[in-house]
Amino acid sequence: MKNPKVSVKVDTNEFIWDKNEGLFTFDGAPALLFWDSAIELFFKTIEEVSGSDVSITVFEATGFRMGHLVSNYYQDRFDILEVIEQYKDIYRNAGWGNVEIVSFSLEEKKVIIRLKNSWEHRIFQLMDREQSGVLLPSHWAGVFSGLLKENMWYKIKKNQLMGHDYEEIEITVSSTTPSSNIHKLAREKEQQRICELESKVEERTAQLTSLVKDLSSPVIPVLDGILVIPLIGRFTEERFEELIEKALHEFSRRQASHLLIDLTGMNQFDEFTIHGLERLIQAIGLLGGECTLVGVSPSLSIQFIKSEISLNTLTSFSTLQHGVQYALEQSGLEIVKKKKRNTL
Repeated sequence: MKNPKVSVKVDTNEFIWDKNEGLFTFDGAPALLFWDSAIELFFKTIEEVSGSDVSITVFEATGFRMGHLVSNYYQDRFDILEVIEQYKDIYRNAGWGNVEIVSFSLEEKKVIIRLKNSWEHRIFQLMDREQSGVLLPSHWAGVFSGLLKENMWYKIKKNQLMGHDYEEIEITVSSTTPSSNIHKLAREKEQQRICELESKVEERTAQLTSLVKDLSSPVIPVLDGILVIPLIGRFTEERFEELIEKALHEFSRRQASHLLIDLTGMNQFDEFTIHGLERLIQAIGLLGGECTLVGVSPSLSIQFIKSEISLNTLTSFSTLQHGVQYALEQSGLEIVKKKKRNTL
């Protein structure tokens, strides 16, 4: 009977295949074997689903935590210097490429690592990328964070994809952690979403403002030469400027002679509104037109009387109908009720 277990020892590392159980172990720990093309597909799928910025943070967090896991597994079996010495064999024998610990300072807590033909480099070549991967550099940051009991992070000094013979990574003490990167990304995404919402609000507000401008003070042609402009709500300086500009434009374009200013929608006047009304009347007068106030309630009459502005020379009526009749008379026109025809 063939041996159901196959064991291979490479240097100090042992690989065991248990064919009956379908298990593979690397130095006693369960492990997996993947083709580079399968990992490439894994990378591409994460980037496709989450986007490039999110995927970078995902790879960094994954690599760091994997490194931390490796350091926890080996540090109880060897001291730090022995682990560092054996790492080049461990990673090389696992197919992770050639690893060289160029320098290690326990006092400075600084490590220089060189990687050549790593699996991440091979995959990025397949993906036709120029920038370095982040999973293995962050993985080594996790390894030494675990070994040295410090928060450490990486800096890529040389990139094999850019033509160097190897990738050189510097690992030093840092305040950067996967968690801080995740929180930073979350804040950036939140801020991006806020900006998008603010942009939509601004766009919608502009649309509504434009609509309000069109509806709040429309210039309505009643009869030939007679226009009506209703005043509704509270006026600001900007709104009154737009009102005067619109009234003058329509008055001139339609060659009108009378402008009826309808105050039915006004509950009260402040000094600013009364001054604005006076400016509108004067502006229409400069075009040779006449203004008439209509829809004047008793309460508005009292407010006019109390104001310092004199509108005594201005004709006013309590209803729009009376104002239209007055404008027709001033224009030499009248509305005649049509007589019914007698039928046999």
